[in-house]
Amino acid sequence: MTTLERTRLIASDIDGTILSYASAQTGVVTERTVAAFRAARAAGVRVVLVTGRPVRWLKPVADALGGIGPVICSNGAVVYDLAEDRLLRQDPIDQDIVFTVQEQVRQIDPEASFAAETLQKVHAEPPFLVDSLFFEEDRRRAAGVTDDMLSLGPLEETLSADRPEAGEGSGVVKLLAKTTVMDADAFLEAVRAKAGALVTVTHSAPGVSLLELSAKGVDKAAALRRFAAAEGITRDQVIAFGDMPNDIEMLQWAGTSWAVGSAHPMARSAAQHLTADCDEDGVAQVLEDLLDGGDGVLCGTS
Repeated sequence: MTTLERTRLIASDIDGTILSYASAQTGVVTERTVAAFRAARAAGVRVVLVTGRPVRWLKPVADALGGIGPVICSNGAVVYDLAEDRLLRQDPIDQDIVFTVQEQVRQIDPEASFAAETLQKVHAEPPFLVDSLFFEEDRRRAAGVTDDMLSLGPLEETLSADRPEAGEGSGVVKLLAKTTVMDADAFLEAVRAKAGALVTVTHSAPGVSLLELSAKGVDKAAALRRFAAAEGITRDQVIAFGDMPNDIEMLQWAGTSWAVGSAHPMARSAAQHLTADCDEDGVAQVLEDLLDGGDGVLCGTS
């Protein structure tokens, strides 16, 4: 039995894995990658996107790949059916924990800045926006971020102000913390040591020391495991693709996994196999080989 014949589910990260970081704002996936994913679906394999992105940034990519229903986003904190425009599950961080962890991070770097993602909007402190796509109005609009999706000010004020209107989708699904005094891996280690008992801590943004914090126990692998189990799919029937530390648990859990050649060293170590860089359509190379009856193992590698 070939790898594809025993595979029932393909789980793929987006940014840096099937979408180059240069194309992140436009969401334009290469024709080769689109064709490979559509061919896999035509062969009867389910495809689920597993990403750190919020729901609001998924439509262009999902539309390009075609036939995408449920997606796992916000690093596993949200499962959403794009086809039905319906929230399936969310695992938010308790708001008191958000503020506790914020203070713990400030003990590491008093100048750290923060933002918080809910299904409804992004709450952001003004210093956090510097050098981000939210900083310039044109970039916000290009990314589909409207004024009602952005709430500016200290999190203690903006999140507390939303409490009277709390309801489905109002919880913090991801807390973001940014520093300029250490690199991302060092920041990750320091915050895990300080706040790891309360939240799951990871990072996925290249070139910036930006951490992503979720409720304790929430990560891509946990959400993918639940999703697969609900569909009667076992881990050995799952193949996964990723490139950053927030993909590690997923790459380790899946029966077969690949990191793209441009991946962070932690992700490369977590994956069973290595393919070509994202910019070289590494994931598409693997899928094409699998569809031809191969095992995808040597695709794009030397």
